[in-house]
Amino acid sequence: MSGSEVSVFIFLIIIQIIITKTNEVYGLTIRMPNVVPEKPDSLLCHAVKLDPKESYILRFEPLASKSVAHHMNLFGCDEPGSDLPSWTCGEENEEGRRLPICKHGPPRIIYAWALDGKPRSLPSGTGYRVGGTTGINYLLINLHYKDKLSPGQTDNSGYYLEMTHDKQPLQVGHYILGTIGEIPPMTKEFHADSGCNYDSKETIYPIAYRTHSHNLGVVTSGYRYRDGTYTEIGRMSPQLPQTFYDVEEPNMNITTGDLLISRCTMSSQRKFPTNIGSTNKDEMCNFYIMYYTSRQEDIQDEKMCFRDHNSFHLKDYLTTLPQNISSLDGLPKFERTDPYAV
Repeated sequence: MSGSEVSVFIFLIIIQIIITKTNEVYGLTIRMPNVVPEKPDSLLCHAVKLDPKESYILRFEPLASKSVAHHMNLFGCDEPGSDLPSWTCGEENEEGRRLPICKHGPPRIIYAWALDGKPRSLPSGTGYRVGGTTGINYLLINLHYKDKLSPGQTDNSGYYLEMTHDKQPLQVGHYILGTIGEIPPMTKEFHADSGCNYDSKETIYPIAYRTHSHNLGVVTSGYRYRDGTYTEIGRMSPQLPQTFYDVEEPNMNITTGDLLISRCTMSSQRKFPTNIGSTNKDEMCNFYIMYYTSRQEDIQDEKMCFRDHNSFHLKDYLTTLPQNISSLDGLPKFERTDPYAV
């Protein structure tokens, strides 16, 4: 090898080292510590402390199965609600105590999974920022178990995360639309609507969406309304794998003055009303928007819009609605079963 070839070879090695160094990725696995849920609809939490240095989550890989887990959230906390390896969170335990998810304030939603949703990587240059000054010092699994486990069986569901300490120019956050209220019995098509004006001065750029309902959900959709025109953010049946899907318009943004709306179309063959709540017998109506922003300051809180769907109806405020707001056209086929139906 000539002297010039050696110089080029060394130069290429140096460049590769620089690239590797500036894109250094490490993995973090968070798993339930072989827990045993005591009853159906158990809600258990498990927390791990993060490196205090600022980090960015780049990829989420769920390590769970719908045969065991109803849904599994990944939250951020300043401190966990308990020092135990795992604890009953968000509901009363056997001693009648209600231990919180986070010790101080509400948990910060980072990721959510259900029904065997696939892993999700964030776009290049973006990341969910934790540690540092964010107030997220712990990552926490919040897992809703469908049933008791078989005798002798334990569970270690969780997440594998790809992370980096390298600063990402764009950080990721969530805007969540949802409802409270009840779904009336024996109703073929019930609309649970939500909507809010976007009044933040910060422009956000949606990259993915997720729908979440339980047994009654048929289809959930979300839209941006601007200058008389609807732009679909996403539309999916919550009976399909509940992961974060790419938005319909990859270059869209949401800015001051836009209206954000969502609708969960439900169908009930139950003889009793169904409340919004955390158990499998309850319902939920959530539309998550995952976005990125060029904001450099900490994102302290999720942006949220929740309405009482028994008194709030989009048709009372808007003269027209998107034609496909409750449509299944273009969606994969699915089966919907309800153990509480007639």
